[in-house]
Amino acid sequence: MTDKSTQRLMLSASNLPTPHDTTDYSEPTTVLLLPAFAIVQNVHPKNVSQLITSVINQAPTNSSPLAPWRSAIPASLPSPDASIADLTIKSSPHNAVILMCSQKTRDARCGQSAPLLRKELERHLRPLGLFRDLHDERPGGVGIYFISHVGGHKYSANVMVYRRPNAFGRDDEPLPEGVEEAAPKDDKEDIKEEEEAQNGEEKGDVGAAQCIWLARVRPEDCENLVRYTVLKGKVVKPERQLRGGFDRGRGLMSW
Repeated sequence: MTDKSTQRLMLSASNLPTPHDTTDYSEPTTVLLLPAFAIVQNVHPKNVSQLITSVINQAPTNSSPLAPWRSAIPASLPSPDASIADLTIKSSPHNAVILMCSQKTRDARCGQSAPLLRKELERHLRPLGLFRDLHDERPGGVGIYFISHVGGHKYSANVMVYRRPNAFGRDDEPLPEGVEEAAPKDDKEDIKEEEEAQNGEEKGDVGAAQCIWLARVRPEDCENLVRYTVLKGKVVKPERQLRGGFDRGRGLMSW
């Protein structure tokens, strides 16, 4: 694997359900590892070192080529401490994940906007059969999670959309006027084999192919956010909302 000792790792608190649905800090918690699209359960301060060396350091990063990675990691890792359960690793069942800044203490605007945006996103995802609540593990669909503050106070209503390769089979559909690629469309890599491996075979999971980071998102933007960004990986208002992201399928680390 590539040496990751100098790479940054962003850690955010979230409302991802814990193994026992408790908020007690003495109990193990759950980690959603992105862009790997991996869920790691039974994480505890006593096994964090194991989590980093045996899972995070083996998982893909934003700059990794699209390739299966799970074969290097077993479904469970024996606990280094008899008092805590083994780490368990599984692929996220979702085809896309939306992360929204919701921390009131850093920026009240995010704390106010996140619940409104979530409700509006749910309204547009439900008719498509794609909305997944916190405990819904049906394959496919879109998971929505609140996270702690990201970015500077200059930007509020931050939304990050992580997508599997051609998550809903609509990435190559023609775009209407005014809707743009999230990144310049250079020679696109043929990722058909990775997509086929990802769809249904956990060992062939390549993780997220794309992340689109938006800010200043308003409730009235949510319909097009679902229609174009979630379903097709495109951006409707890049000049006003696009903050960054990556596209591993095209080898683009930022735009």
